[in-house]
Amino acid sequence: MPIGVLTDCAAVALGGIIGTLAGKRIPRETREQLTVIFGFCAMGIGINSIIKASSMTPVILAVILGSLLGSLWDLEGKIQGMTSAALKRLPLRGETDLNQLMIVIVLFCFSGFGYYGTFLSSMSGDHSVLISKAMLDAFTAMIFAISVGIPVTLVSLPMLAIMLALFLVGKLIAPLMSEGMMKDFIACGGILTLVTGVRVSRILHTRVINMIPALILVLPLSWLWSLLPF
Repeated sequence: MPIGVLTDCAAVALGGIIGTLAGKRIPRETREQLTVIFGFCAMGIGINSIIKASSMTPVILAVILGSLLGSLWDLEGKIQGMTSAALKRLPLRGETDLNQLMIVIVLFCFSGFGYYGTFLSSMSGDHSVLISKAMLDAFTAMIFAISVGIPVTLVSLPMLAIMLALFLVGKLIAPLMSEGMMKDFIACGGILTLVTGVRVSRILHTRVINMIPALILVLPLSWLWSLLPF
């Protein structure tokens, strides 16, 4: 039973609702400051994940190759287009900040830490990581919903679909996963979280979604690297 997955997604939905309701009561300057502060927090979380790598070489290779593939496929442009089309079908008031919404999608739907928690939950039945993450995600969703609104809550739906799929995949690949591969996977997700933090803080606008293929490449690259006679 994916208790951790359901808890995490419900926390995002709840945080989004609370943030949407509170947004009108919080001054614009305060909303912007909260977003920037969260960007720095995300960078800290990313750095903490990166230092857990078993070996940085396959992680770096995965990020470079994955980013190249994502850029060639223009993943962010495609996802942004689909998101924009979906939002137009919804009875929403006012314009949605697509840049902020793309950041929210990366944070919740493509989180290395979230994937690790999902795999751990699937493989061992330990839901503690996802339940702890749910508390952080509820606050994160609340911060972004203050400025983005109800679309943050709606992100919990694709998040749920992706994490449930990963929960099933985790059961299938459990016999193939080593501790080193899991550590490198977390580190790769940490790099994406770090880059996301840089974008949230408005230091540099990086197309983070184009880096997502790295999360797929890092597992086979980590496995191949472990076979080399070093």
